[in-house]
Amino acid sequence: MKHTEFFAALKSGNVGGCYLFEGEEEFTKRSALKALREKVAGGDFAAMNDTRLTDPAPDELIAAAETLPFLSERRFVEVRDSAMLLAGKAKNYDEDSAVKRLDAYLGQLPDTAVVVFFVRGKADGRKKLYQTLKKKGQIVSFEPLDDRELAQWIARTLKKEGKKISLAACQRLWFSAGRDLTLLSNEIGKLSAYAGSREEVTEEDVAAICVQSTEYKVYDMADTLLSGQGAKALRMLDALLRDGEERLMLLSLLGRQCRQVGYAKAMAAAGAQTGEIASKLGIPPFAVRKNLDTARFYTQEQLSEMARLCLEGEYLVKSGQLSDAGTLEKVMLQILSIREGNRYV
Repeated sequence: MKHTEFFAALKSGNVGGCYLFEGEEEFTKRSALKALREKVAGGDFAAMNDTRLTDPAPDELIAAAETLPFLSERRFVEVRDSAMLLAGKAKNYDEDSAVKRLDAYLGQLPDTAVVVFFVRGKADGRKKLYQTLKKKGQIVSFEPLDDRELAQWIARTLKKEGKKISLAACQRLWFSAGRDLTLLSNEIGKLSAYAGSREEVTEEDVAAICVQSTEYKVYDMADTLLSGQGAKALRMLDALLRDGEERLMLLSLLGRQCRQVGYAKAMAAAGAQTGEIASKLGIPPFAVRKNLDTARFYTQEQLSEMARLCLEGEYLVKSGQLSDAGTLEKVMLQILSIREGNRYV
């Protein structure tokens, strides 16, 4: 099931006996674990009804689940990083016999226990225990939030702080800072404090105080370059290099930005609206509008040529024909030359 289904079931009081929590969205996964723990083993004697195990052998897990809860209806048993669910992890027990033991036990798990297998990232779906949990438990998948879910999460989190935020400001926040919920949670706290007595958090607030991901910094540098501000773009490049970013990665992202501007221009010419273009490219509408504004100064052929220059430079560096030192700068100057109406510098 998706994490949204899990939270809905938990809210209605529907708690299963055995779960596997897996997926790349660690913040939501940890939040779900905390919510389930509080639901099952909250109260005055929470510590006495909460057992946390790391890659236990079956006997240790079963002993914990069989222990009667103290002045509570259920005991919470958390199993972290079981080797029976992860590829290539060493273990101090025989996996085949361990899975057989758990397969038999989980079918008759007592009502007094809730067992949660928790793994960082994705579990190995080829493992036998995974298949057992698929049949006898509930697998909850925590995948990165899509744009709509992310905007809702940001708005909901700010609402707890007594603040409101527009969809456009939400989009600018995740586009600028990235999509990691742990980082976004910190940025939301900063935004709430920065807004002070104001009820609404604005796009200007986001621009003023929020961190910028490397991807956004490269986007900003590329937009500056394509806008014809060569000196400023090169200063931005110097800052990125001082921060330890690699030229080859920056060249690849610059090429992607050139392609996105070209795609946006082509789709707009074909009659696509901003929302449709944003959906196709996976970027917010404000970034589409910015790309289309930049695209006005180039023909479709010139945009294709700039993307080709980036791709060619990347290939020559990867194949050892050119050094990465200077190649990115050369491509940037060639793009500036195209802006000025020349083909090459």
